[in-house]
Amino acid sequence: MSRGAQQRILSQLASSPNELASGIAQCIEALRLVSALPRAYPLMVEFTGSSRSPVTKAFGRTLLARLPLRAVISMIKTSMNLPDSVRVASATFYREDGSVDSTRVLLDEDSWKELAPYVHTLHVEDEQLSALSPTMLNKGLNTGAKTFVPTATPISIKTEDGAQVNLRSLRAVYSPNCASSDWVVLD
Repeated sequence: MSRGAQQRILSQLASSPNELASGIAQCIEALRLVSALPRAYPLMVEFTGSSRSPVTKAFGRTLLARLPLRAVISMIKTSMNLPDSVRVASATFYREDGSVDSTRVLLDEDSWKELAPYVHTLHVEDEQLSALSPTMLNKGLNTGAKTFVPTATPISIKTEDGAQVNLRSLRAVYSPNCASSDWVVLD
């Protein structure tokens, strides 16, 4: 029997003229609603974006659910000593069966009070670090390169404006890790 059919039968039974049947149906409906709510677990906050990351802290769900999301973020920053550039990146939620869905979901700030009972973890990150491009985080030009080319023969490339550039002369400037080596790393 489908869930929709079960709901219809339960609602018909609840509106039955028979008081006993109606009372039983109302009790079953109340039980169903109570069991659908997540248990009173703490709301977890996970911060990524520092040398000590990830850092996870538990907060009282009842208190956080009463506050607007901006106040929650302010409280989290103060409690966890986080920088001012911190923002809520996403959240994970409880499923109907009480297990945690690992899918990260964006939050609607205006709906926070409705969503708070179902949130398992708020994922918080530093906006300044997330704004940096991955290439800015690399220490050298050749980080993560896959091909090594010996420098015994001159290697040059042609730029978009047609100029010829010798890679050997650029080695010390852009690849300090290879300055004493006989190899140049090309991506």
